[in-house]
Amino acid sequence: MALQRITLRLTELRCVAQSEGSTGSEPYIWATYFAFGAEPLPFQTGNMAVHTPAYDAFRTEFPDGMKAGQAANVPSFIATASFDMDLDSQPRPKMIGCIAVLMEEDETPQSSIVLGRIAYSKEIEVQLNALAHRRIQMQDFGPITDAEINAIRDAVKSKAEAAIGSNQSIWDFFRNQDDTIGFAYKVFQYPVSDPATDAEIRFQYFDFPEITSGSSDRFVLSGGLSLGPVTTTPVDRCAGPRAALKAKMDEIAGLRKRVSLLQQQLHRATPQQKAAIVDQISETNAAIDQAEAQIPALQAALDACQPARGGGLVEPPVVRDLV
Repeated sequence: MALQRITLRLTELRCVAQSEGSTGSEPYIWATYFAFGAEPLPFQTGNMAVHTPAYDAFRTEFPDGMKAGQAANVPSFIATASFDMDLDSQPRPKMIGCIAVLMEEDETPQSSIVLGRIAYSKEIEVQLNALAHRRIQMQDFGPITDAEINAIRDAVKSKAEAAIGSNQSIWDFFRNQDDTIGFAYKVFQYPVSDPATDAEIRFQYFDFPEITSGSSDRFVLSGGLSLGPVTTTPVDRCAGPRAALKAKMDEIAGLRKRVSLLQQQLHRATPQQKAAIVDQISETNAAIDQAEAQIPALQAALDACQPARGGGLVEPPVVRDLV
């Protein structure tokens, strides 16, 4: 079998029930696509190819006021990922999947949520590659288990929540913070171990397991899987250093926002509180200095990539739409 481009596409989010009352829900999604046995993605060296779309305005792209019985299209910036695979080559079985975290927008500051998304993106790549490494060592290529996914979920949630909390003042914690509604995943394999229970890599539409926080919030995410030829259209081979530079700039912006919040807090603080706040400002400024010191190397890596690749930015590959 020849090399094929396998595309996962998220299509629709349906609200079955929501707990926000007459105002409706304000859902948004963080999604991560992954593949085992695929062609390596640019600047990734792990056994698992991992793609988490990075877009800081992710909350504004989803609709507000969703109520039971309503559905919304998944925004294009997060909706697709493609991996190139020869399904008959080693290692086998091949695997492709998507993890989706469904959130409810409330009053968490945007700068804090961006830092949470960055931490999520980094940690989920670490966890997925650690899973692949363990499975290879054990020579266990069976389906991913719920226990493994739950361990990944807990590790990622801890990192993201710590990053979000680190960027907020004491006053921010009195806000109505964004909530995690739930965490769902879908994995496809080729060949399958048990055709009766395993999802095969083939053209199909599918639903994720229901995403729920209990009986009060219930959503269903739908998608599709397609296979097509690998196009010869070039891709952005500088995506790795470009993303690394942007992530560092986002980190610096978030730290500067934290300093601003702490300075505002300092003006309102009692004399007994001021010393601790000044220490936090000093620590955050030191973190800014450390992050800024990494910018020249990241910029140099991007500059080194771009001349050799005609600027690095080229037209993305064509992905066949689901029909």
